[in-house]
Amino acid sequence: MTASAEAARALRTILRTRIVPIIRTRSADWAMEIAETLAAAGLDVLEVTFTVPDAASVIARLRTRFPDVLTGAGTVTDAATAERAIAVGAQFLLSPALSPAMVAVARRHGVLAVPGAYTPTEVLAAVDGGAELVKIFPAESGGPAHIRAILAPLPQARLLPTGGVRPDNIAEWFAAGAAAVGIGSALVGPGDRPVDPGALEARIAALKGALGARS
Repeated sequence: MTASAEAARALRTILRTRIVPIIRTRSADWAMEIAETLAAAGLDVLEVTFTVPDAASVIARLRTRFPDVLTGAGTVTDAATAERAIAVGAQFLLSPALSPAMVAVARRHGVLAVPGAYTPTEVLAAVDGGAELVKIFPAESGGPAHIRAILAPLPQARLLPTGGVRPDNIAEWFAAGAAAVGIGSALVGPGDRPVDPGALEARIAALKGALGARS
């Protein structure tokens, strides 16, 4: 599969699953534990943010352990981090901002880039720059109404709101037109303490229930 085909496959997978679980913890071991639980539950897209200690190692280990899970890197805001993420196998890159350097590196390697934006001007800049999926962050600031408002004049944009997405409100984001959503602590739990396996499994079940209610 060519590099450009890999990027297209990553995009198709995200648009199909419509969920990007975001793993952001203070420990690489906690990140691995969360990722293994999510993968075992059948969630086949994972994002590991580069705020996780030794995030590159976590991504590399996940690519080996779960080759069929689409694994990406988050909080990629510069070229050097983008290169590191791609070198260890990250299949897509996300940023909280437009991050032109990240986008340039991703495109050079044929990896899906998902730049961040908030305003219509930023979304249009991302789309005009070739972004096929744009992260809206922080989405909780405007809520689903903000997604609907952006898409009214920019219906060609595919938006991935991140921040404020929970299992109990996920239907509102999709109803507003979100192509997919990023979900962090509301799914994986607080990243500043050891993982509570029971609580994590309960949140995964709640998410699956919310998704099943839509189908």
